[in-house]
Amino acid sequence: MGKVIGIAEKACEPWAVELVDEKFRLAVEACPSGMVMTDGAGIIVLTNAEAERLFGYQRSELIGRPIEILIPERLRNKHQRHRHTFIEHPQTRHAEASRNLFGLRQDGTEFPVEIGLEPICSRDGLLVLSVITDISDRKRVDRLKNEFVSTVSHELRTPLTSISGSLGLLVGGAAGALPEPALRLLTIAQNNSQRLVRLINDILDIEKIESGQIVFNFKRLDVHALIEQVIEANRAYADGFGVQVRLELASTPGDVYADPDRLAQVITNLLSNAIKFSPLNGEVIVTIEQRANNVRFSVRDHGSGIPAEFKPRVFEKFAQADTTDARQKGGTGLGLSIVKQIVTRLGGQVGFDEAPGGGTVFHVELPAWAQVARQDIDTDQRGVRILLCEDDPDAASALRDGLHPFGFSTDFARNPADAIARAKYDRYAAILVDFELPDADGVNFLGRLREQPEIYKTPIVILSAGRKIDRNEMSKRDVLEWIEKPADVDQLARILDGAIGHEVNGRPRILHVDDDHDVLELVAQILEPTAIVVSVDSIEAARRALTTQHFDLAVLDISVGPVSGLDLLPDLHSRKGAPIPVIVFSAHGAELATDPQVEAKLTKSRASLDALVAAIHDRLMLRSPEVAEEMQ
Repeated sequence: MGKVIGIAEKACEPWAVELVDEKFRLAVEACPSGMVMTDGAGIIVLTNAEAERLFGYQRSELIGRPIEILIPERLRNKHQRHRHTFIEHPQTRHAEASRNLFGLRQDGTEFPVEIGLEPICSRDGLLVLSVITDISDRKRVDRLKNEFVSTVSHELRTPLTSISGSLGLLVGGAAGALPEPALRLLTIAQNNSQRLVRLINDILDIEKIESGQIVFNFKRLDVHALIEQVIEANRAYADGFGVQVRLELASTPGDVYADPDRLAQVITNLLSNAIKFSPLNGEVIVTIEQRANNVRFSVRDHGSGIPAEFKPRVFEKFAQADTTDARQKGGTGLGLSIVKQIVTRLGGQVGFDEAPGGGTVFHVELPAWAQVARQDIDTDQRGVRILLCEDDPDAASALRDGLHPFGFSTDFARNPADAIARAKYDRYAAILVDFELPDADGVNFLGRLREQPEIYKTPIVILSAGRKIDRNEMSKRDVLEWIEKPADVDQLARILDGAIGHEVNGRPRILHVDDDHDVLELVAQILEPTAIVVSVDSIEAARRALTTQHFDLAVLDISVGPVSGLDLLPDLHSRKGAPIPVIVFSAHGAELATDPQVEAKLTKSRASLDALVAAIHDRLMLRSPEVAEEMQ
């Protein structure tokens, strides 16, 4: 194997480079995870002892062999695609457990793994270090935990609910009047059975939240109306403690983007906590206020406050202050932990402060609807514009970030009405549809989209977390493809490029490479009515766009950061090998040496943007249909 630390070779003497290499090898050998290093062709050049143990091979049996021998045959094609993508766009990728990755031992058995990838520069080229962790024990523990949760859910919660209900009927006199001692004992039994039910429900809730099993159905909500409903629903509970709950009259209305059921659970838990720790005849006050781009609601009690030593643990699971009053109040110690988990998933923050005059104020801040709506429009408008119909903000943002390097700008629609409105008034090259949008039937939604004359031919890709889409229904609704969530971004980019390249009203596609963002934006705006412009500010971003999209023309600046835009010329070829015409638009365009691929050279200081646009139109109009077809 060659030297693996390229930077050291430039800065150190040969003996120092060897020392660095030796330390690197020792670190790899000492790593408790399996480590396998491959070259650009996927050939193994280095392993450690843990990798030998995991896969059952001797080191000599691995060196020089393709990495695919460690991967089950059914996953090899997919792995090769990911490997090629990683080589083209090398960047550190952390271990991921959600993709169901498996390793293949020498004896043919498989085991679940997490894999982290690290690109390493060497004088022999790019090397890839794979850090492999066997997660068989973790999977087994997760399975046992899931089985336990299932048992608790079905075998304990159901009978406990029946017991609590029966005791409640007896206490309420359904079986006739009872002696006072018997009534007192039954009341104790009912209260404790209800406490057990709450404990089991809380354990199940927090387990589902932490494991990602709870689906959040986001929609626009009026916080004021929701809080009024929750206060009314908890009125009897407050009466049992002799506590009044009221919504501050000065509270301002505010809309947020959240799951109504989960947000109601947050409010309920905060109210329950405040009611329990309020004195007899005390008052719990709820307020709502607008804060910049957020909506904050607060729940204030007039209790004894939170002990200083307990404050750091308030939101921990099973955390309860070690005071006589706290023990008497009961509770599971999970309510505030659940609040923290839910608010985080809603994209907000929760905290608490000491209240003036005594007591505690818990407050929750969520992004205001107006702020969420502004975030729906991709601020980077230099790529091909597509629309994503997705109600989960985290999933939507992750997909937008994943598609950016491939030259796509992604706007969001949170519900069918928003999607139809955006698609009618904005021109999108493709539409991605989450098939499980809340309050929407997926098939009906597709039909409504296709009824819009502006988008009746726009490519549509369905994203679905579990529901399989009938191929006949897809064909009937003219759906391009169905992809399982979480989406494979590489696969999605290829699908979109294949569809958009031949659609989008037949507009030509132009790759514009320049590190001046003002120039990129101006050219994109001027050409938007007649062409699709993919604007990038680096050679690396241009190469990423070229891997997934075809282009009819390229506009290059010579100086793109520390490198020359002309370095991109060897990459500017169609999939059939035909050269992509190039217009150089640079501060030194006229002084360029002649290159047959460069069809025009314009100097920024002498040529206006109108001259550039004219040159682009001229080159595109000169192309015959036969040449255009070959370029595709």
